[in-house]
Amino acid sequence: MAHQIQYVFWDSDNTLVETAEHHWRKHVETLKNLGMTLDEKYRKDVYENNGVQNWTWMREKLGLEMSQENYLDAIDQWYFDHIDEIEVRSGVLDALENFKKNGVPQAVVSNGRRRSVMAALKAKKLAPFFEFVLCKEDYEGRKPEPAPYLAALKTMEDKTGGKVPPANCLVVEDDPLGVKAGEAAGMVVLHRPVGDKTPFNLLLS
Repeated sequence: MAHQIQYVFWDSDNTLVETAEHHWRKHVETLKNLGMTLDEKYRKDVYENNGVQNWTWMREKLGLEMSQENYLDAIDQWYFDHIDEIEVRSGVLDALENFKKNGVPQAVVSNGRRRSVMAALKAKKLAPFFEFVLCKEDYEGRKPEPAPYLAALKTMEDKTGGKVPPANCLVVEDDPLGVKAGEAAGMVVLHRPVGDKTPFNLLLS
């Protein structure tokens, strides 16, 4: 697979940085301050959705009354206050440096909100590796739709000034929804689920 790769598109949360527990805790603690309890059965919902989407279903299922703007501000404040606790996922830094050394342009394509995505990338000093970062505000639709990666394809073409064949693009994802999005866009997909510590050189061989 590796010899075909000319561009790399990374998901952010739980692919570049280990944020699953932080995103869970920010909701748990914020709701706790409102006198509400977030049951463990909702972990999957929180994991798969961004802040706006989580606010929407919490409003419907849990009766959350706080406005969207105030809720997002509250969860983001908790996230920012604990940003130093976030870790770069194992093997990621070596992979980023290797692609950069070999002149492979890289970018981030996330379903998340720019405010929280960029906070983690900057805190962990990962932002300089990327040509650009696309978040939910930058495209229509969301993973598992191909729209995020098709938007990234167009942006990479604009940045590099040349044609970017989807088959020469590697997508790195932790979430099956992201895997589907990358495949639907016609790209090569590396699925590295949460907890998988297999070295990248083996996954790419």
